[in-house]
Amino acid sequence: MSQLSNTIAQALESGEMAMPTLPDVAQNILRNSQSDLLTAQSLARQIEQDPAIAANLVRIANSPLVGRPNHIADLATAIGLLGVSYCAQLAISLALKQLFRAQKNIVKRELENTWRQSSEQAALCMIMAKDLDASPGEAFLAGLLHDIGLLPLLRWCDQQSDDHDLATLQHEQAPLGGHLLEIWQFPTLLQSVPMIRSDLSDPVLYLDQPPEQQSDERILDIVALASFYQANRDIKDWPASAVLQRLDIAPEEASKTMRTWSSLAIQSKWQ
Repeated sequence: MSQLSNTIAQALESGEMAMPTLPDVAQNILRNSQSDLLTAQSLARQIEQDPAIAANLVRIANSPLVGRPNHIADLATAIGLLGVSYCAQLAISLALKQLFRAQKNIVKRELENTWRQSSEQAALCMIMAKDLDASPGEAFLAGLLHDIGLLPLLRWCDQQSDDHDLATLQHEQAPLGGHLLEIWQFPTLLQSVPMIRSDLSDPVLYLDQPPEQQSDERILDIVALASFYQANRDIKDWPASAVLQRLDIAPEEASKTMRTWSSLAIQSKWQ
C-alpha cells in the first residue's frame, strides 16, 4: 500500500474514520451463505427486511439481463426460478448501493459515477458469464466489487477539510478494496477482485491459494476482460493473453465478441 492507503487503512482499523458498514441484509446473507445455512425460505425472509432490495431484485429478474421468458411476479418465485445462490449474490449487490453517499457535491458526484461504472461492468460480467460457463450472479457481484476500494477513499475525502485530486486517488483503490472486502469477510476469491488491473495481466497471480484450489478463477478472468474492454473500447488489435486463452477467445475475435456482450449489457438497463 502507498502512504495514503496505509493512512486510510489505519484510520479505519483504529476507529478514527468510520468503517463503511455492509448493510444488515448483505451481512446476514453473506454470513449464512458461507455457513451453508441459506435456504430459499431464509433468503426470502432476509431480503424482505428491505422492501427496496426485494422490489429491485424482482425487477432485475424480469429484465433482459436475466433473460427469463416468463414474468416473475414476486420474490419467492424469483428465488425458486433463479436459485438461492444467484439471488443471494444479486441481493448483496443491490445492498451495496446504499453505501455510495456523501455530503460534498464533488465527492457525491464521484461516488455516483463510480456506482454507475461499476454497475455497467457488473452487467457486462453477468452477460459474459452466461456464455462462458460461470456463475452469472457471482460474476455480477465480482464486477460490482472491482472498484470498491474507491468507497473508503472517497468517504475519507468527504471528511477532509481540504479538497483532494480525485483522479490521483483512483490509483490507490486496489489494496484498500481488498482490505475492505477482507474486513467484510467476503470469500477469498472476491477479496482478490480489486487487485485486477485493466491491462489483461493474469488475474490468477493475485490469488494466494494453491493452483488446485483455483477452480473459480474464470470469474477473475471475466472481470479482467470486462475491465480491459471498458478501458479500451476502441481497440482493434487485441494482445494475446492468458485471460483470452483460458476463456477460449481468439484475439482477432475479441473485439467483435466484446461488442456483442456489451450491447446486451447496455440493453438490460437493470439500474
